Amino acid sequence: MIRLGRGKWKGHILRPSSKLCRPTSSLLRGAFLDIAGRNLIDSAVVWDLCAGTGAVGLEALSWGASYCVFVDRNPRSASLIRAFLREHHAMEDAAVITGNIRDYIKTTDSIPNIVYIDPPYRYSRLYEWTDSMDWNSILSTNGAVFVECGDESMMKESWKKRKYGDSYLCWKTMKEVR
Repeated sequence: MIRLGRGKWKGHILRPSSKLCRPTSSLLRGAFLDIAGRNLIDSAVVWDLCAGTGAVGLEALSWGASYCVFVDRNPRSASLIRAFLREHHAMEDAAVITGNIRDYIKTTDSIPNIVYIDPPYRYSRLYEWTDSMDWNSILSTNGAVFVECGDESMMKESWKKRKYGDSYLCWKTMKEVR
């Protein structure tokens, strides 16, 4: 059971299958929102990539993001996110895509303010790809990219990093990427 911690959906519960994915902890979601800050979140376009439960993107929408794109390979994950959005009359505030995040990025014309990526910790190649991405060509001018990982060595030293429980939150703002 996952409880959203902020905004208009504070206290609402997500009920993903326990075998579906490793959900982002409430501690890490709160840290992400604090680091991004109200100014960046407010009216932002957010991409929640490797979305799993969708908790990160839903927290961002709850706290004032204007739109969120959820991308996950698992159809069950996408179905649970859609169900939450329908139940809370927020389908117009989001797109839920079942597919590969690399394919999505190649084909979209959406420009995010915030990208949050939470791949399964065992997918080291996805972390390498994330680290090597040209985020300048993707993010808006004042954007930021966040990555959740299980070991700080999964992302290069150029990323800011903080440990929260058993996970690390790594991030770069466009000022640091440019």
